Amino acid sequence: MPSVVPMILRRMRVPLVVLIVAYSIATVGFTLIPGVDDQGNPWRMSFFEAFYVVSYTGSTIGFGEVPYDFSGGQRMWTMVSIYLTVFSWLYSVGIIISLLQDKSFRQELSRVQLQRSLRRFREPFYVICGYGDTGKLLTRSLLSRGMRVVIVDKDPEAIDSLRVKDQGLYVPGFTVDAEIPGNLVKAGLKHPLCRGVLAVT
Repeated sequence: MPSVVPMILRRMRVPLVVLIVAYSIATVGFTLIPGVDDQGNPWRMSFFEAFYVVSYTGSTIGFGEVPYDFSGGQRMWTMVSIYLTVFSWLYSVGIIISLLQDKSFRQELSRVQLQRSLRRFREPFYVICGYGDTGKLLTRSLLSRGMRVVIVDKDPEAIDSLRVKDQGLYVPGFTVDAEIPGNLVKAGLKHPLCRGVLAVT
């Protein structure tokens, strides 16, 4: 999905920076705050130990105080780290959810999936523009004859109805305006196995 990846990276740039900064602050804090070992001697966490503690703290797993019981300062920093990392994760997950609901992202993802499915086609196919009553009848007729079809319709509900219906064969659906020539090219107009375009919009 080469064209989808840049969109994901652009939207996830800030959340990733927030997570990295939050984990870095929490890790460095643990290395700076002194504790006491089982012999009563002062000790400080290494970066590995600190990152280990932050990792299970930030994910709210909570393995306990390792390798020794924490001092008061370390416990205070643990509470700070919990809020810092958990809120960072909540922010990042919120961005991911908003990305998945973004109309342009979903259209781009649909386009990439369609083109991947077209590359797997080994049989001739027709591009049907419009999935209303006539488009549905035409689709069923072609499928009953063993022909593959690709549906293009600018109505998202029409494409959604196509995806939930069992057609016997996989029928790719593309939510775009068929009046734009470039959209027909993306739907397979120049594919060597494309036998024609049927406009029933």
